[in-house]
Amino acid sequence: MSTPVTSEPRAMIARVRRVRAAAVTAEVELFVLAAEWADAHPEVAVPHPAGCAGPCPDDPEGFSDPLIPSWSWSAAAPLGAALGRTTHAARLLIRDALIVRHRLPRIWARVLACQVEPWRARRIAKAVVGRPRDVSDWLDDHLAPVAHTVGPQVLDRLVDEAMLRLHPEEREQAQLDELDRRHATLHPDSINDSAIAEMTLRADWKDLADFDRTLSQVAAALADLDRLAGLPGDSLDVRRARAVGILADPAQALALLDEAQGTGGTGGTGGTGGTVDRPLRKRIQLVLHVTPDHLAGRDPVARNGTLGRAELDQTVRDWCGRTDTHLTVLPVLDLADHTTTEAYEVRGRTRERVDLIAGTCVFPWCARPARRCDHDHVVPHEGGGSTCECNLAPLCRHHHRLKTHAGWRYTPVETGRWLWSDPHGQQFLRDHTGTLDVTPHEPTDRGQHRRAATGSPPTAPPGCRVPAARSPGVRSSR
Repeated sequence: MSTPVTSEPRAMIARVRRVRAAAVTAEVELFVLAAEWADAHPEVAVPHPAGCAGPCPDDPEGFSDPLIPSWSWSAAAPLGAALGRTTHAARLLIRDALIVRHRLPRIWARVLACQVEPWRARRIAKAVVGRPRDVSDWLDDHLAPVAHTVGPQVLDRLVDEAMLRLHPEEREQAQLDELDRRHATLHPDSINDSAIAEMTLRADWKDLADFDRTLSQVAAALADLDRLAGLPGDSLDVRRARAVGILADPAQALALLDEAQGTGGTGGTGGTGGTVDRPLRKRIQLVLHVTPDHLAGRDPVARNGTLGRAELDQTVRDWCGRTDTHLTVLPVLDLADHTTTEAYEVRGRTRERVDLIAGTCVFPWCARPARRCDHDHVVPHEGGGSTCECNLAPLCRHHHRLKTHAGWRYTPVETGRWLWSDPHGQQFLRDHTGTLDVTPHEPTDRGQHRRAATGSPPTAPPGCRVPAARSPGVRSSR
């Protein structure tokens, strides 16, 4: 008998959540069945190396991973047929299930409890393919608590960090190999009847960031010239494309930038013959997270605060040692500091501290970088809310509008953690690790509200397996 259709929003959201919970439970059961299907169709293991620092050349898809059980070559076909998928897709499903079960046991336990959806676990398993065992152990330890929230960008960054920490020599060699693959290529075949063509650049991140910044500066100067000439304004993308042509003539680009910045048109870089000292345009600002291990030289990994990813400390040294770049050393930012002002505008160190604490827009599931967001007063400034770290949060423009006009509300649980409520009774806990759905099953379920405040994982839905407690150090092996 079908469920009566209702148009009442809260009831419809409740139905959506029930259907989704049932779908997750079914997906978990299929994921477990894939591993059990492999158990039921074993094959004698063939010796393999203990894992590669990257995908193994002779087994790029990881079907012969020595850290998972081998299975019969014919096992995938009937499973794929039953699922309505290709045999190759079924092989990938079996591989991913076995990798999670044997190489990521803490994440496997959360999958069994329906706390991590199989598609998320499979994405992590794919990142583990071909990696050494110490890398998968590190990822399991660091990802298990947040596996239900981790997106592809964060996952890539953590894999990079694991490789940098555990296999710095291999990663350093890989970076040297990447230097040999830098290029700037014009594609003549891309030209069309309007004489528009394409060019691709592959270079050091800092060089590209400097180039991107200069393109924007020239584009801004072109907007001023167009306005003074009474010409219709081009979009920013078009002006940046025009800026490429300006930069092809360095003297013209320099004169344009000097005029825009009011430094005059005299050339030179210093000292004699009527020249003037001109400050370096290329700049670098690094946000370094310093620990005693860094200071003692025991940690070879630094963190790029602009991209939120790990870098070898030698890469940071190379950037800071370049003679073509102006390096500014700013005072240390202590994220535990607390500053309050009566002013509405969020400025300087307070803004930077808020961005570093949150990392992204703090709306549920949003991943837009904080530096590209508005800075919202959780308690409105006109309502007495202060301008300080505990009352500020980055919100992208769309989610800022939802909070202001569409009935979404949020309150700070503590600095860096917010509890969101939507107009239909849903609740989400958000912090720098991601989003946790803490919607109570019933509005009066006080236990669920306590979980919302503490961030504890929600109870597993009916039909999911809650595994027995096991030591984090115990891992399955062949």
